[in-house]
Amino acid sequence: MSDISQGEGWWQASDGKWYSPERQPAPQPSSQPTPSPRLDVGAALSYGWSKFVENLSSMILVVLIFFGVQIGFQVVSNVLRFSIDGLFSGLFIGFGLMAVGLFLSFLVEAGLIRAALAITRGEKPDPAKMFSTERLAPFAIASVLVALLSFVGLFACCVGYLVVRLFLLFYGFYVLDKNVAPADSLKMSYDLVSKNAGDVAVFAIVIVLINLVTCGLAIGVTEIAVGYAYKQLNGEPVAA
Repeated sequence: MSDISQGEGWWQASDGKWYSPERQPAPQPSSQPTPSPRLDVGAALSYGWSKFVENLSSMILVVLIFFGVQIGFQVVSNVLRFSIDGLFSGLFIGFGLMAVGLFLSFLVEAGLIRAALAITRGEKPDPAKMFSTERLAPFAIASVLVALLSFVGLFACCVGYLVVRLFLLFYGFYVLDKNVAPADSLKMSYDLVSKNAGDVAVFAIVIVLINLVTCGLAIGVTEIAVGYAYKQLNGEPVAA
């Protein structure tokens, strides 16, 4: 300590005294909170389109499987229903078909998310993964929970339904990407969207409009865009 500087590196404290370099206090970490990442809606949609085109053959096959499995099942189930006589046999077959239909729906929905996640990691989407049952049980449970909450939301003049679908937009990505439990995936999706509600609301509206205009045929593009949004909002890298 000295009343005057003794050379390079000496520093003056608030008491007016000069201190040697080795007594320099460590810098204090900033108390300012780190701002959460913002969702770039245009960038997400552009990414979805460019990656769909880049993986055109694989993604067309993924989309064909997505629709083909569900349409094919509906055709078969309708034929079976019209060919069955008897109340009890009809009810039995009806419940069986409903269970199979839910299983196939969960299967291809999870497969579509897997394709989007693969692309954001820089991997080529594998159409065979559309039939993967890995993490399918937690995904199915989470999907049922979302469906129940959406049903309850219908009683709030449909506004509750829209709120549920918005805030739980990313639950499937958390189940399949982070291997979290079904209930946790809903909470994590809610937390993520609540921090970026405005951006995600605009994004969701655009996604819905695109799918409506294209009769759902743009599902491959929009799902990749959702995958991009999921990664960006979590502050994770997205493969170029």
